[in-house]
Amino acid sequence: MPVQAKSVDIGEVLTQKSRRKDLFSAVLPFCGLLLTVLVLSIATKGLLLSPMNLVNIINQCFNTAIVGVGAAFVFAHGGMDFSVGASCGVAQLACIAVVTQLRLPLWVGFLAAVMVGVACSMVVGMGSHALHLQPFIVSLCVRSACTGILVVGCNALGKNIRVPLDVFGIFNNNIVKTIVLVALVAFSWYLFEKTSLGKEEKAIGGNRVTAVQSGILLGRNVFLSSLILGICVGIAACFQMSRSGTVSASSGNGLEFNIMIALALGGFPMAGGSAARIRSMIIGVLTITFLTNGLTLVGLDSEYVSLVKGLLFVVIVAVSYDRSNLKQVNFV
Repeated sequence: MPVQAKSVDIGEVLTQKSRRKDLFSAVLPFCGLLLTVLVLSIATKGLLLSPMNLVNIINQCFNTAIVGVGAAFVFAHGGMDFSVGASCGVAQLACIAVVTQLRLPLWVGFLAAVMVGVACSMVVGMGSHALHLQPFIVSLCVRSACTGILVVGCNALGKNIRVPLDVFGIFNNNIVKTIVLVALVAFSWYLFEKTSLGKEEKAIGGNRVTAVQSGILLGRNVFLSSLILGICVGIAACFQMSRSGTVSASSGNGLEFNIMIALALGGFPMAGGSAARIRSMIIGVLTITFLTNGLTLVGLDSEYVSLVKGLLFVVIVAVSYDRSNLKQVNFV
């Protein structure tokens, strides 16, 4: 009996420690967001939270949030995709070429952008799964290929392709953006948190071997997560090109880096698993957007803003990285 009592006590202690750790992990990103907003509001003398600037923040975080919720499905099972920035640029090129060069309706151009996003994401996800390669390697190859396609395409159509706002104006409407953002986030949250898809993705990220032995179809989940990410990339591409007004060889540049920083700031585990949450991605996106916007309002040059984001990413990963498992990325 004393031995049993002792074992029960140890179990209770471990359970309490686990609960405290989970609570800390859930609360810390919120605190980070609130601290960022508070400090930068003081530094900008309230300009950060002015109505006009809040509209700018919504516009600035829109693309990262849209692609981020799609990327959450990929990262949840231990995958990753570093090609989303370049594929977003190619999707913009496809959309503008279909509408301005082929003279087809806007909805056809939108569909072309989504198809390009899905194709690139599928090559990364299903390619790494079929060839048993790390997604990191495949995504870098796809990123390089997409960058080349974007450069060649822009040189053929004009280095800076002007986007006719009279045609694409609907993608630059704040009301439309708000509706699309809320709808996509809500739908993604439902899929991720309330359906078997999200649960299976997190199970694969937690332990791939156990998940497969439990009957979870790995290929099916990789396919669906890649499909969701590709659709999100295509949608974001149309809105981004409308906001920037041009399509160039640098379109989509840096999007993948912002996604990675948002993951780190939001407390989303980069190796996936049960701790993955859509809310973590949203918190991370808001934090990085407020940080970038606030530092710019303070007067910091864009080069130094990128430096701050890079250093912040390194620090957060160094602190939060789980060294009990040296494999940061699973084979999918």
